[in-house]
Amino acid sequence: MNHREPGRPTTQVDPSKGALEQLAVDLLRLRKYKELTLEQFSDVSGLSRATLSAATQGTKCPSWDTMKRYLDAAGEDPTAWRPRWEMIADPKQREAAGLPDAPEQRAAVKRLLPSEVMTVHAFAVALRQLKVWQRNPTYQKIANVSARHNLAVGQTTICNVFRGAKLPTENALMGVLIGMGLSPRDPEFTEWVEKRRELEAARVESSLEPPPNDDTPHTGGFTPLHKKRAPIPRQRPYGSRNRLLHRRREQIIS
Repeated sequence: MNHREPGRPTTQVDPSKGALEQLAVDLLRLRKYKELTLEQFSDVSGLSRATLSAATQGTKCPSWDTMKRYLDAAGEDPTAWRPRWEMIADPKQREAAGLPDAPEQRAAVKRLLPSEVMTVHAFAVALRQLKVWQRNPTYQKIANVSARHNLAVGQTTICNVFRGAKLPTENALMGVLIGMGLSPRDPEFTEWVEKRRELEAARVESSLEPPPNDDTPHTGGFTPLHKKRAPIPRQRPYGSRNRLLHRRREQIIS
């Protein structure tokens, strides 16, 4: 069955130019193999004709959401195409896509675990990595899920938790963890809370340390600047009024 493509003719893509062009050609072949026009494939995939056309132009890597819907409509397994797409996608596209569904592909992505965190900054970095691992939910989704579990946390607070300017409160941390899909029964959930308490205890302990002892003797005949005493100012000579009083006192005594 031959279908005539409506509209202007598609530009021929040279697959020898690179991986992006090869992907575009292979996607176009999948659609043609299904013997569907652009309009028919749009109905099946739920993607607009412009999005489908852009995916097969070889000028820009499609998003992973577009790839999944395109491949599902073509009868392909998106998981098998994920490593190939990862090599072409830009960092923002990979971050938005989250981690692959296949366990062997997810295992290749290392993240910082709570037990490996030593600083407040690393704590925030590990939480951001966990967010990607949990399919990168939006702040709005995290807020909605946490509210349903009676641990409501605002989007501004969520943003501050991931920024890492300071250690989040325990309630804010638990709300973010639940909002990202972790269950309180999950051992990692407990590890995050315990690590937060550990960092908080270390912060309090450091704030209670006594100041350095200034009475520590120094050797070598050298006195630090902060040890030197300020010179005692000399008394000013009597003013004219004081000299007059002094002379009168001497006259009275004599």
